[in-house]
Amino acid sequence: MKKKNRALHLEISAILLKYDPMNVGAAIAEDDEYDLEAATILSRIKEVHTKEELADIVFEEFQSWYGKDAVGERKKYEAMAAEIWEIWHQYNSQTS
Repeated sequence: MKKKNRALHLEISAILLKYDPMNVGAAIAEDDEYDLEAATILSRIKEVHTKEELADIVFEEFQSWYGKDAVGERKKYEAMAAEIWEIWHQYNSQTS
């Protein structure tokens, strides 16, 4: 993984841990608790053109990892997707 992508990956993972959508408990979770989910989100992030599309992808990835019944409603993923969107655009502006 390129250095820039690794840094973005870590930022996405930290955002997921901050929101802790699967309730693993941020206080007891490992820093890398959501690394796999962050990697799959990062692999698809170039597909998106809006925050809403990114929220769809984040929601889809959690459904894929944990099952449709375990992840709750899509609305729960909107705020974390918005933060990921901002970080994504910050990283893109640094390389433009």
